[in-house]
Amino acid sequence: MSTSSKIPSVETAVRTDPGRDPDKQVNEDASVEKETALGLLAVVCDGMGGHAGGKEASELAIDTIVEIVEAAPAATTAGVALVRAIEEANARIWSMPTAEAGYRPGSTVVAVLVHEGGVEVAHVGDSRVYLVHAGTISQVTRDHSMVQEMVDRNLIRAEDAAKHPDANKILRALGIAKDVEVELRAEPIFYVAGDVLILCSDGLSDLVEPAEILEIAGSHPPLQAAGQLVDLANARGGHDNITAMVIRMKTSAVVREGDRARQKLPKTIPLTAHAAPDPAAGPTGTVVSAPMAPQPGAVATVAAPPVGASSGPGAPPPQESGPSAAIPPAPRAREGGEGGRSRTLILVVGILLAVVAVGIVVAIVTVALRPKPHHTVPLIEDAPRDASVAVLDDDAGEDPPEPTVEPAPTLTAEPTARPGRGRDGGHRDPCEAAQHARETGAAESVITKLEERCRARGGSL
Repeated sequence: MSTSSKIPSVETAVRTDPGRDPDKQVNEDASVEKETALGLLAVVCDGMGGHAGGKEASELAIDTIVEIVEAAPAATTAGVALVRAIEEANARIWSMPTAEAGYRPGSTVVAVLVHEGGVEVAHVGDSRVYLVHAGTISQVTRDHSMVQEMVDRNLIRAEDAAKHPDANKILRALGIAKDVEVELRAEPIFYVAGDVLILCSDGLSDLVEPAEILEIAGSHPPLQAAGQLVDLANARGGHDNITAMVIRMKTSAVVREGDRARQKLPKTIPLTAHAAPDPAAGPTGTVVSAPMAPQPGAVATVAAPPVGASSGPGAPPPQESGPSAAIPPAPRAREGGEGGRSRTLILVVGILLAVVAVGIVVAIVTVALRPKPHHTVPLIEDAPRDASVAVLDDDAGEDPPEPTVEPAPTLTAEPTARPGRGRDGGHRDPCEAAQHARETGAAESVITKLEERCRARGGSL
């Protein structure tokens, strides 16, 4: 695509801060915004922490990139100019002297050229570009880091990358090797009015989540947004130098006839989920790690076309150095974490409910089988009981007395009733009844009662 020299109307702001770590009060981040013949050039570099000359390396990268882009021939496309400028910056940093301890100066870089036709993006390392569009946020660049490589190979989940022990190790940086592989976005970003670009070092992206960047940069002017983003990173520990550059588009990109098919926004890298940052447990600084062994499905990088090559309608698309770099889906959640704790809680509650249910059943069975207590049942009598009859009581405290057995009376023929006798032994006179009872061998108690009646009437025996 041929690019116009006209610079679109944009509003920009940048803020940088050394952070809160007392051992990193030398700010090794560097940035620049500059109008060029190819468009608005914006660059953020992060000097390598732990390496000698990190500040000098990032500043040298900025100066070199500006110099090469401004000196690019008129026929050079914006993307090619960016790649050539970053490659030259790598060569100059590589020529810097090595520290006595053997460390080489190094720097990451992320650079954009904003022109009428879109935004060209190139980067090396883990400094990032985010795009806010239509109320959403996307990560435009892909980190050249150890953990990103692990995520691409499905070795770890994207949400675990931020807490991985190798989170601060990168696979590419300026000045670490004689040659550097620059990743240039295959197609420019076709922006519309209101879209926002955020360029930042990892001191910001490590501590501020994409959703927070969206909320701040999507609803505040660039100057206020850049300040709030840096303040938020510092509030969460500020373990590294922090740089945030915010670019808000005030017009839309001009889509030429040959680019109609590519008018929609290109796909961007899926966001990596970040847990709530722990101020005391942030990365201690960016370091370079040896690249992992290549495997099938390795990430594609775009080779820069020769200087002066055209990228307009009909031009062949940029060639990739590897297969497509689609990020695979995250593997299933491992045991533990929130899911594991939830399952454990459900299991504990289930066991408790089972124990309670068993206890209830046992209580019901115990009550049903318990022997019923003895109750004293009152006796209903039509007449007083004979004193000679013993009463057996199961609740008595001692054995009942042995009952007295009266000998059965001799059965004799009932004499013929004589006139004047009644129900008491056939005689109305109690004295005669008593005499008759003795004669017939009645019970002693009956005889005693008849004798008492006889005396009560004045009779004699």
